[in-house]
Amino acid sequence: MNVLILTRLELYEKIWSTPMVVLAKEFNLSDNGLRKICKKHNIPTPLMGHWQKIQYGKKTTVIKLPNKNKEEQIKINIDQSKSSSYQQDPKIDLISESIKNNKRLVLKVSDRLSKPDIIVVNTQNYLKEIKPDTYSRIKGTVQTGRGMPSIIVTPKNISRSLRILDNLIKNFRALNYKVVLKEEGLTIIAYEDDEMKISIREICNSVQVETDFRWKTRELIPNGKLALKAGRFGAYEFVDSNKSLIEDQIAKILIKIESDFLAMHEMRARRKIEEIKRKELEKIELEKQLEKENELNKFKQFYNDAHRWKNFNVLKEYFDFINTQPEKSLQTEQWLDWASKKLDWYNPLSNAKEEFLDNVDKDTLSFKKKIWYLP
Repeated sequence: MNVLILTRLELYEKIWSTPMVVLAKEFNLSDNGLRKICKKHNIPTPLMGHWQKIQYGKKTTVIKLPNKNKEEQIKINIDQSKSSSYQQDPKIDLISESIKNNKRLVLKVSDRLSKPDIIVVNTQNYLKEIKPDTYSRIKGTVQTGRGMPSIIVTPKNISRSLRILDNLIKNFRALNYKVVLKEEGLTIIAYEDDEMKISIREICNSVQVETDFRWKTRELIPNGKLALKAGRFGAYEFVDSNKSLIEDQIAKILIKIESDFLAMHEMRARRKIEEIKRKELEKIELEKQLEKENELNKFKQFYNDAHRWKNFNVLKEYFDFINTQPEKSLQTEQWLDWASKKLDWYNPLSNAKEEFLDNVDKDTLSFKKKIWYLP
């Protein structure tokens, strides 16, 4: 049984960077078991719907870690015998077989650096020039800078860390991963820009010490064992155990990474399919809505024409009454000529054009656009 040792802050960062169900599987726990651990150590967990909101680009609320500076060791017992329940997928078996039979891979870390990768050479040169830190909360360690592989170890573990790192980088290249350095550290990229971070640290024990001011505080003391973090958000750690060192777990590390990359790729593919389906449904709904709007507009026109026809007949009746008068003045004759044209314009069956009324809505008898008069 492996024991994963984390601080409250480290577990908090994992909880808020990886869905609980996924992280629980990484630890061979139930998600309820992981929640109990978080509750015991006063670590807030994402609310329901948090990851769905992130998936669709919506804003989410991140609950801050209370007592952030409180140093506390959290031990998670990873029962390897239970891992088989998560390894039933035939794809995992195929990946495992592919990794173990790949002649280009070196699954054993050598005792000395041989033709190290340029990234390892530059990292080695950097670590040679710095002294152990006596001021940080992890005293006695050396740490790489930004834009370099993330390594935090005591001087005696520098050689081991570099040999492990060199082995992994060469294997990553053999698996056709892109190996790049970013501000936050070493990053490997596969498929369609799916990324994972790789880092190495020395595990620390939290001990209580007395200060010069007669109060007690907690310090992190490196214990000589290494831990290698791998994952999209540093979600999983491979650690030295009494039975095997990280150097003996290279195949296991590569299988895990390749499996996670495949899962990311399949998830991306599923999301693309879901996005295509979503857009198709939106298109169908939009077309339906346009049909409905067109149908409504046609009915409105029918409705308006009917009311205009009724109003037109009232006007026509009045026009005919004036026109049948026996004696008509010149002014009346002029009016009848004018009114006849307006009736032709207003009639929904003829809709004749009328120069001075071309900007008028016949249903409301108001101008469609405001007319600006010159002073």
